Amino acid sequence: MIIVTIERDGCISCGQCWAICPEFFEEDPDDGQSSVAERYRISGKPGEGSAPDRFEVCLKEAEEACPAEVIGVSPVQPSFD
Repeated sequence: MIIVTIERDGCISCGQCWAICPEFFEEDPDDGQSSVAERYRISGKPGEGSAPDRFEVCLKEAEEACPAEVIGVSPVQPSFD
């Protein structure tokens, strides 16, 4: 699993992340900022998520493309399913 954080206070709503990795990131309809898609949120928090390994490439691309540098992607952690 991959842990992803978004420092939502610094989000400029450019849309890069949800354009690059739309299954994981989405635009929050209430404030227009980037959020983790509800199904991947940790404890319901829009700025914290746990992603399957299959998202590794697009998550890293979104992290690198974010002009506000508010996305953090942890290294892939082994899954013990």
